[in-house]
Amino acid sequence: MIMRLIYKIILSLSIPLVITLGLWGWLSYRTMSERIHKDTDMILKDYSDQIVSRKLSGQEIPDRFNGAYNTYYIKEVSEDYAAENSLPFYGEAEAYIRSQEDFASSRIRRQVFADNDGKYYEITVSLPVFEQETLVEHVLWWTGILFLVLLVTLLIIGIIVIDYNLRPFNALMKWMDAYVPGQPYETVPADTDVVEFRKLAETIRKAVERFENEYEERKIFIGNASHELQTPLAVCSNRLEMLLDRPDINEEIAGEMVKLHRSLQHLIRLNKTLLLLSRIENDQFPPADEVDMSSILRDSLELNGEVYAHKSIQSSVEVQETFVCRINEQMASVLVGNLVKNAFVHSMPGAKISIKVSADGFVVENEGDAPLDRNRVFHRFYLPGGRREGSTGLGLALAYSVCERSGLSLTYDFKENCHIFSVILKK
Repeated sequence: MIMRLIYKIILSLSIPLVITLGLWGWLSYRTMSERIHKDTDMILKDYSDQIVSRKLSGQEIPDRFNGAYNTYYIKEVSEDYAAENSLPFYGEAEAYIRSQEDFASSRIRRQVFADNDGKYYEITVSLPVFEQETLVEHVLWWTGILFLVLLVTLLIIGIIVIDYNLRPFNALMKWMDAYVPGQPYETVPADTDVVEFRKLAETIRKAVERFENEYEERKIFIGNASHELQTPLAVCSNRLEMLLDRPDINEEIAGEMVKLHRSLQHLIRLNKTLLLLSRIENDQFPPADEVDMSSILRDSLELNGEVYAHKSIQSSVEVQETFVCRINEQMASVLVGNLVKNAFVHSMPGAKISIKVSADGFVVENEGDAPLDRNRVFHRFYLPGGRREGSTGLGLALAYSVCERSGLSLTYDFKENCHIFSVILKK
């Protein structure tokens, strides 16, 4: 799953925070609960000592049910029993509460004592625990609420603090999203006192400068080399055609010269394509205009249908809505021509080619046996299955380059034994 760095950090912090705050909440709850039980036991001890003291001093002892929830009970016990239960006992039991006229779960304390006559008695005092249970329940609820409030507060503070400190990094990411190779770009943002971010910005700046220099040198080299090759290739082609017209060459030499001429024509087409690609990348085309792509698609399909008539390919155009986009007309012809020609070149005889046009773009489909490599399909000189007649390996690269510079998106998919090339307007 892909997520932003800040949320990744917060998610990583959430686990130890939940464990730490949960442990703290549990310890707080246990501590409060134990404290409540200790306070209850202290009340029972004081109440028991008060009654025993009055009984031993001959004073009047209070009524067993004195109007409060706490009660007591005194019974005479044997000396053996007193010896076995000499220590006070605390526990839980059911005690009758007169004010409630019912039995209730209570905390009890039993203690054995002796009077001045040597008789042994056991006093049992009790205090209902429903009030304590309510108190403990409230403590539990408030501990849980405090836990959630602390957790949410810490996470919000964490998001704010992390997002504030990641501003230089976010600025770098925004700059990288806007960066387009070969296009003018702003200075790499490095306005920060964080050493790591400054190093990252400096590394990006050096990498971009090195890439831009190499990119520019490559474009200049391709353009110059293709331009310089254009004239010699045309001269060689013309001379070969002149030699082929001579009556004094035999059939064997003529056959070899025809093969040489075909190779030379392929080289000429390749050189022209490289020149065109260089012009596109250097933005050497006139300004864009509103172009009806539907008519260009029809013309290109008809033209390629005549060129590849020997393959008996069935082609059709379905125009649901007219697709009009702002693009240079020559670049539009390059885009459509290469996509349609690619479909014809790489289709088997008798195959079907269909073009569907909508208001947002168009789709070119042709039958195929296996999908192309999605990671390389728009790379230069990508020729799946080897080179075919009329293919230079640059057609899809040209189409992709045109789309990138015209606000269009070109994608490839393979479904139901069909190669699908989709051109849509970028949102």
